[in-house]
Amino acid sequence: MFAGLVGHPKFCWPAKSPGVSLGPPVRIDETGGPRPKPGFSIMPSREMTGLLNGVLIVDKIGGMTSHDVVDDVRRIAGMRRVGHTGTLDPMAEGVLVVCLGSATRIVQFLVGLDKVYTGCITLGAISSTYDAEGKITMEDRPIPGSVAEIREAMVRQVGERIQIPPPYSAVKVSGRKLYEYARNGEAVPQKPRRVRIHRFDMVSYESPNISFEARVASGTYIRAMAHDLGLELGCGGFLGRLRRMRVGAFSINQAVRLDALRTDPQMLPACLLDVTEALSHMSKITVMPDVEPMVMHGRSFHTSDILEFDGILSPGQPVLVLGSDGQALSVAKPELDHGDDGADTAQGLDPAIGESCMLFKPMRVLQPTSP
Repeated sequence: MFAGLVGHPKFCWPAKSPGVSLGPPVRIDETGGPRPKPGFSIMPSREMTGLLNGVLIVDKIGGMTSHDVVDDVRRIAGMRRVGHTGTLDPMAEGVLVVCLGSATRIVQFLVGLDKVYTGCITLGAISSTYDAEGKITMEDRPIPGSVAEIREAMVRQVGERIQIPPPYSAVKVSGRKLYEYARNGEAVPQKPRRVRIHRFDMVSYESPNISFEARVASGTYIRAMAHDLGLELGCGGFLGRLRRMRVGAFSINQAVRLDALRTDPQMLPACLLDVTEALSHMSKITVMPDVEPMVMHGRSFHTSDILEFDGILSPGQPVLVLGSDGQALSVAKPELDHGDDGADTAQGLDPAIGESCMLFKPMRVLQPTSP
């Protein structure tokens, strides 16, 4: 055990957050466990509440669950229609993307984005949760003394690979989450899945700690990467600290701390990104003015209805549909239009878009018309 080593400079224990005890390790999960009590109540003006439709980039502190953050934003905004686009472990800090008001319509298009993390991996021990919040057990095997050996082991994880999620995770097997098996003392089933690691770089190394930066596809567990690295090196390893720096195009530089919003709730509208900014990773098409009502009623349209486009139009790849005034109207999925006779049609098609006419089917209406 690492008894008595809390706060030791040689180990990457998470910094103490306000209101969070560094007593016996307790894993805080999205569905329960200790949560900081709100301790505040904010009722914004009716005028401000009417402006709260957009995407907020939060710089989450350690010790809060993602649901805690959503609850805090609800109190600050005085509204219930708030949701996040992807969980960040309680221990972790950094970017959490939160949608408010009508922007909750685009949550499904903000999941699955690549993520960038920085953090610290501690070698020489293993953890029941694969991070510093679990039961830590020392390993007797020596830590490699060669930085090159450690770096090479990190590089070998890069690419598409099969990863086994941590036993304390929300991955479901037979209708139950893995942490439910673990908490009940049952054997935790394994559910390997395919992930992609774009980059896993060593920033610095001071034994036993590795400072790293990683870019991964959605669904990749950084905790599992730390654990797997320890297994490959033969000395064990766990994630000591983690900070998410980017989700897709959303950067930590855009993020706001909740304590700042609690202090001045009136700054919230200025912190929100509109739908068009939030969906900047999508190709965009602008439709003819006479087609806009049809789009807002959730009807399909054709390539000949497009006024202009920005990006690449590929069958099956969602696009953001804009009105002639630049207002986001909907998200649609383009498909090849084979016409009634099954043959591709190309009437009125701009050659710059492609050789085949496309039919754009609605996925989500963003600006519905009034009844």
